[in-house]
Amino acid sequence: MNKKTRLMYLVFSLVILVCVGRFTSGNFEFFGAFWFASGFLLLILLSLVDQPHFSKDSNVFINAVTAGLPLLLVESEHRNWVFWMFLCVVSYLAISSYTLMWIRNKDLQNENKWINFFSRINREIGKPQTLFSALFLWGVLCKFGINNESINLPLICWAIFMILRIDSIASIVNSLFEKKENQKQNAALGKIFGVQSKNTFLIKLFPDRKEVLNIFDFVEFSYSMDEKQIIRKGLILDIYLLNEQQWVKALATNEITQILGYENNFENHVDDVVYKIKKVSETKYLEVFIGVVTEYSTIEKIRFIYNSRNIIKKGHLLEVKINNDIVYYQIIEGVTKIEQLEDKNEAGFIIGEAIQLGTWNHEKVKFESFGWVPEINSPVYIASQVDNVKIESNELEIGQIPNTNFPVIINKDLALTHHTAVIGVTGTGKSVFSRNLIKEYIKDDNVKVICIDFTGEYRDKLKGLSVINIVPDKNAQNESLRVFLEDYAVRISIFELSDVANATSLLEYTNQLFEELFNIAKSHRCFGHKVCVVLEEAHMIIPEWNYAGNLGKSSKSLMNSIAQIASQGRKYEVGLLVIAQRTASVSKSILTQCNTVIAFQEFDKTGRDFLYNYFGDDIVKILSTLKFRQAVIAGKALKSNIPMIFEIPEITEP
Repeated sequence: MNKKTRLMYLVFSLVILVCVGRFTSGNFEFFGAFWFASGFLLLILLSLVDQPHFSKDSNVFINAVTAGLPLLLVESEHRNWVFWMFLCVVSYLAISSYTLMWIRNKDLQNENKWINFFSRINREIGKPQTLFSALFLWGVLCKFGINNESINLPLICWAIFMILRIDSIASIVNSLFEKKENQKQNAALGKIFGVQSKNTFLIKLFPDRKEVLNIFDFVEFSYSMDEKQIIRKGLILDIYLLNEQQWVKALATNEITQILGYENNFENHVDDVVYKIKKVSETKYLEVFIGVVTEYSTIEKIRFIYNSRNIIKKGHLLEVKINNDIVYYQIIEGVTKIEQLEDKNEAGFIIGEAIQLGTWNHEKVKFESFGWVPEINSPVYIASQVDNVKIESNELEIGQIPNTNFPVIINKDLALTHHTAVIGVTGTGKSVFSRNLIKEYIKDDNVKVICIDFTGEYRDKLKGLSVINIVPDKNAQNESLRVFLEDYAVRISIFELSDVANATSLLEYTNQLFEELFNIAKSHRCFGHKVCVVLEEAHMIIPEWNYAGNLGKSSKSLMNSIAQIASQGRKYEVGLLVIAQRTASVSKSILTQCNTVIAFQEFDKTGRDFLYNYFGDDIVKILSTLKFRQAVIAGKALKSNIPMIFEIPEITEP
């Protein structure tokens, strides 16, 4: 019931009260009588204006104090034991309710049993219908006497008030005026029919509404079940036809209220009637709003209903507020769905899926796992940009999360010494990324890089870096490797055997290189250098056993040499950078030693099965749909330590 309606019924009740007083007493002297002041007047006043539904501790305290004042009007000849009983009850209610107001600090259901008991008892005794009814009846009996016919009319009025409940009748009569009142409000759209969560409302539209309604219009309303009569502001999410009537779904959140402002656009709201806000000040809310969290969301992965003007894609970053924390999720999937509304009507929508990256720790420059799930119908937004971050000297930003400036950072030392694998089909940006990583490695003065390259690309692509070939001929190879590792001026070398056509000889030469490298690492710690060994086209160097063909013994010897570095190289600060098109054709005994994996587009099922151990099922499914320069990273060197999709920058090579 709105304020105008309550005032109307209060005036109406007072008129009836005055008429009853004039008829029973024959004059207007009853205005100072106890029965009038303490009973009927206060019963109407508090029931219709202050507490039509329930009384809180503060209400009970006010009721008790208010009831105590009319007791002073009782003549001395009527101050019998009933008077003193009322005075004791009123005193008890005032003192106990005031005490409860001070000691309570939780919701009533969470308080201890004694506070719960006394509070509920007080609310029953101290509600207007109970307290002032008793005072009123006693006042009438004292004034008129039980055998006086004048008592009948006040008692009949009291009975009507208590049995038929004027406040209930008021609500019924109010509904008769509601339609007329709504017609005066051109902005009235409909009335709340149900609540799907604490912030999502189902609204039945008025058939004769004057306003045209569209998705993403803003609305405001007063919800009758709110304990405090606040004005909510919301956003229309969906419009559909159900049971031959039009319905809409509206989202009302504190964020929308803050953005649109706390000033009401309309006065004298009818409870539960929704009004369209015609003029909305410029806001970017719709530029970031994506939808709401829906059912079957978990801590690791949320599902959301896509309701937005914005275009989103796989890999994009979203944010959801959980309590006071902003938690970030990365989109991995979108599914269309049809919901059957009734026999002939269907509603189509899109369900998105996004995996949790966690909260963003700006000081540590990384995501941290968050341990809870957002509430259903929580708003989902496009992630806002992050402020500039500080990257340490031993760290490297290898890219960013798509459509954001959130950096993806690796620890260069861990990536080198604990081995890194870069996987992806030709044309995805894999080799360019790897060569750029090599360039970043050698910016460190104590890092040496040995590229095992049978493609012949590296010499041209690494021009300007003083690249040398450590194998000018067969007899000089050992001496050349040692000279390279001792030389502090030369940083990168290439192992090329372009003049060796025989595959067996190729593997034998390569095996000798790795044996010598391991011996130097054990005996001399590579002369104070960290060494990164790059295995380009790794399937040619460390093939899986069923891809080795007739190379047998030579391949096995080389595998053993590289396996030594893979398993023990980190102790001597020698690491591998394994670059391959397919994991299926590369030795798993070597790949499993790679503590960091970066996967570009991958189609091979065997490869996806292997990468499942690093990325999990949700991300592995999207490897085949990654775009050019997009990749997934996981492992020890990744600073955030959470698998994620990222995008490498555009890199120009010679």
